[in-house]
Amino acid sequence: MAVSAATHSSGTLDLQISDPVSMLNEIARRYESTERILMEYVDNALDDAETLYRENDSAYPYEVKIEVLIDFSNQSVTVRDNCQGMLKDTLERIIRNVGESQKRGLTWVNGRFGFGVQAFRAAADVIRFQTKNEKSPHFGLELQRDQHTGIQGAQVLSESFPSNTNTGTLVQVRGFDDEWFENITAESIKQEIESHFERLLARPNLMITVQEEGEEPVRCRPFRYRDIPGRDIQHMLDVRINGETYPVEVHLKVADFEVPGRTVRFFARGRRVNQVSEIKSFLRKSVYRTSVWGHPHLLGYIEVGEIVRPVITRDDFVRNKNRKIFYDAILNLEDEIKNSLDRINEAQRDTTLNRLEDVLREVLDKIARQDRRQLRLHTATQRKAKQKAKKQVSADTPSSTGVSHPPVLSDGERTANLPSLTSTER
Repeated sequence: MAVSAATHSSGTLDLQISDPVSMLNEIARRYESTERILMEYVDNALDDAETLYRENDSAYPYEVKIEVLIDFSNQSVTVRDNCQGMLKDTLERIIRNVGESQKRGLTWVNGRFGFGVQAFRAAADVIRFQTKNEKSPHFGLELQRDQHTGIQGAQVLSESFPSNTNTGTLVQVRGFDDEWFENITAESIKQEIESHFERLLARPNLMITVQEEGEEPVRCRPFRYRDIPGRDIQHMLDVRINGETYPVEVHLKVADFEVPGRTVRFFARGRRVNQVSEIKSFLRKSVYRTSVWGHPHLLGYIEVGEIVRPVITRDDFVRNKNRKIFYDAILNLEDEIKNSLDRINEAQRDTTLNRLEDVLREVLDKIARQDRRQLRLHTATQRKAKQKAKKQVSADTPSSTGVSHPPVLSDGERTANLPSLTSTER
């Protein structure tokens, strides 16, 4: 990818990107899964819904629906909402002005960098947009992965927008590369949504569903921390910086048992940033590191609010003074968390020792039973051998007088054995 510079008569330079497609495709490669790519388009729908939420005193004015539809036969995924939709100029702007986000400066929405719409480039050939705002017609626009010039502008569509409000936005990603589509399921997308937007899902009047072609839709639901037995650690921190107060919500739980996939995460504006144990800049300042923040019994979230901003890759926060002060405020809670975890660790050690004792007892009992069985077999074998030897001795040993006695015969046998006499002898 080459970057050239235009020279003005004033001697200043403007950067020019000679191969925008290569640059955009390279940026898109930061995504590691199809589910994570799709979250960008679900996130955009939630940002549109957030405006409705704010304008209606922190409540959705109607049931906001965000639907994710998987079409295996056409190898496509569609994200559709019934929110406000976009004007034609807005739709064309997000395609044309890469890196520019009209959300920048709006503290309640998540999009900051303007690259999310280009995420499809990592996995698929085409993205198609349809949108309808109450003040404008239904428009459609399509973008190819290898395209950066000659893009057809938004076109008016004659059909009604497919939502119950007749407004909203539809994003369809199609032409997936095989390796990016082969493992996609409604369940895998549902799990990603429930993890990524966990906090927003708890709001009334918000419904997000995922549906495979020909199947019933499944609804995404928030995680119910209150159903997990354990000790809550909750704090609302007011962190002051340069005269301004930044609220930070800490909602943790030391659970009585391991809860897979729910280790502590940082959230920003209701969206997951990353697991705390994966934020390297934070762990470097931590005393206990993963022994606390990666402990399988510690779950929950830390909502950072506006005090820090995620970097574009969402695997860390922007390095500045605010980040240092924010980290210090969280790390002040570390001893409290560790003490609760120590009780769990001690109980686990006791349980482990008890289990080890039970196992050893069972093994020793088994060995003792085997020894007793072997002893009985050995004793029985010895006894039989002695009896056999005794019988053999009795058979081979003569009587005590040393005289051999003839067998006793009956009178008939004796008469039969006498020699017969001739008449002369008689």
